[in-house]
Amino acid sequence: MRKISLSLLAVSVFALTACNESDDKTLQPIESVTEPTLVSFAKLDVETYAEGPDSGRDVRGANGIFPPFSGQPVQGFSAALKQPDGTYLVMSDNGFGSQDNSSDYLLRLHHLSSDFRTKAGGTATVKHLSYIQLRDPNKLIPFEIVHQNTQERLLTGADFDPESMQRAPNGDIWIGDEFGPYLLHFSADGILKSPPIALADPLEAGTELRSPQNQLNKGTTGYIEPLVQRSGGFEGMAISPNGRYLYPLLEKPLLNATTPQLIISEFDLEKKVYTRNFYYFELASKASAIGDFQLFSAKEGVIIERDDSENNLGGYKKLIKVRLNQSGESVAREELVNLMDLANPDLLYGPVRPGDLATGQRFGFPFQTIEDIIIEGPDLITVLNDNNFPGSSGRDRNLADDNEIIQIRLAQALY
Repeated sequence: MRKISLSLLAVSVFALTACNESDDKTLQPIESVTEPTLVSFAKLDVETYAEGPDSGRDVRGANGIFPPFSGQPVQGFSAALKQPDGTYLVMSDNGFGSQDNSSDYLLRLHHLSSDFRTKAGGTATVKHLSYIQLRDPNKLIPFEIVHQNTQERLLTGADFDPESMQRAPNGDIWIGDEFGPYLLHFSADGILKSPPIALADPLEAGTELRSPQNQLNKGTTGYIEPLVQRSGGFEGMAISPNGRYLYPLLEKPLLNATTPQLIISEFDLEKKVYTRNFYYFELASKASAIGDFQLFSAKEGVIIERDDSENNLGGYKKLIKVRLNQSGESVAREELVNLMDLANPDLLYGPVRPGDLATGQRFGFPFQTIEDIIIEGPDLITVLNDNNFPGSSGRDRNLADDNEIIQIRLAQALY
């Protein structure tokens, strides 16, 4: 067993070569585009592992990758944040897809640097620099966890399914979980600072919304009928530009919903309570879920909307521009980018393997789960996939997906 680091490791920081094009026009002129265009590409190899105990004992394996895995896979990115130095902080999801098979997967935030391939050059490589281990040494979680009786109480994929993440103005990390669904409040170095915060029902004061995986429902008292779908909890979560409010968004409609509406709640970070303001996002007829939600103004943002297909040129994978209306109303929506039909005049994917899909002058992101947006500037958006290690094969039906990072130049600025 390898020694587990519990804080951000001290490493040298690699420069990010392409993601600040919108911010520093003096260094690299920006070519205008007439349609959404791929301008940067990088990927982290699917078989990238960090130190830690071997994992995957309850996983069957897929795509030629089988357990036990040597250490902890760096995979399945369900949220991403830009660091001040231009690198990225990404969050792996619960590990191997369910509560039942992820008890040996440690929940971490990973620090990455990317040397994007652009028209000007670059290697398209992503380097894993360090990680932050999420943990509950202060025993704030009110139900039993895998490492219940240890000093550090490292959190695992059997305890929570982290799917969205934001950084508060004071540096604290807030994470949206699917199992509860809960909001989880961590210090910058990964220590849980508050008990998990349940989702308040916006339509019925004093009650909460739970999923079938909610741990408190497994007890002998306090059962609440689940109305959040299994794997339908907090998938996206925006933060207001002033850092005051979080906007966690459910991945799927409630079990009792009569229309395909997803609830966006509003959470006050100063008071640490839900405000009871809420909004609906109505799924398109071809969509089954959302992947992420980010705001670029107090009322406007971008949502990833997708179907469940992979390795399919006809898949529905889009970025939707939204505007929050009045509380209780549906948000206004407008198609921003079709992720399956991007201009790629510089062929930035690089060497194409036999079987690779959508890598030519019309580039696509043919993954089932696309879960990360970063709004880099008014005309530049970064998107990352969740590769569902090792099960997804969206890029090539015969190979496990890598963790791809793409940057898209917009024809019209968002702001």
